[in-house]
Amino acid sequence: MGAGFEQNAEFLALAAREARDETHRLLARLEIVIAGLAAKDPAAGLDLRRSTVEFLAAAGDGARRGESFLSVVGRPQSERASEVEPMIVEMLEGETGGLHVDAIFELLTETGFEITKGNLSVKLHRMLKAGRLISTARGFYALSTMERARRQAG
Repeated sequence: MGAGFEQNAEFLALAAREARDETHRLLARLEIVIAGLAAKDPAAGLDLRRSTVEFLAAAGDGARRGESFLSVVGRPQSERASEVEPMIVEMLEGETGGLHVDAIFELLTETGFEITKGNLSVKLHRMLKAGRLISTARGFYALSTMERARRQAG
């Protein structure tokens, strides 16, 4: 009977980690939507952010931490500079064939990131050297197998 309890505890711990990881992924995607809206209409972006935070707070204690993840709107660009790499990884996650550097640049600027194409190329090259990305063709980048496995493992 003890083995059953231990297995249940392990399963519950695994399920909690999976739920937490999925919540983080969904909040990251929601943050992209809010940032894109805020880039086009700052007032609407801020309104959506407030509504989302209120919804998360009403959903329960576990969701209240959502406000710390939904932090793009209203933050200075200097604070967001470190978020470029995670945003690139998030964009490339669903793209099996990869994206061209111009498409990545457009998506980043649409979500409110201020970056030059030169700086983006340097960032992509560094991520390539670190093994996070692969080059599928000239100017096209995709997630490496290692990065996909790391993201799936949580």
